[in-house]
Amino acid sequence: MIEKIEDLQVTERTTLLAGGLEIDALRTRLLAQHKKTNASNEKQETYKRLLKAATEEHEQDLKQLYVIGSSQLDMMIGAVDKNSVAAKNFRRIRSKITMADETAGTENGPAISPTPVKS
Repeated sequence: MIEKIEDLQVTERTTLLAGGLEIDALRTRLLAQHKKTNASNEKQETYKRLLKAATEEHEQDLKQLYVIGSSQLDMMIGAVDKNSVAAKNFRRIRSKITMADETAGTENGPAISPTPVKS
């Protein structure tokens, strides 16, 4: 629609000037705003692409954090003897982590942060 108005300002310039409009000033203002609007749209699209990439990076980092934490918890269980009280507490955390991961159901599920265990 704006482009059609811009075209009319050019094709009907003489008629509009005869009608008392300062069409050149109006056209300059419209073109400036159109250019500014296009620039802000491009900026917004760039931010959307950056946000999408940052979200994907964060999701991958979160998955890797889970893998590292989960693996270390397994090693900790083994280090304290699987049948010890400490191992029992560690397995409880393991169970909570697994349940949280399974119930998340989405890629944007909650971050998993085990609670400290008292020995």
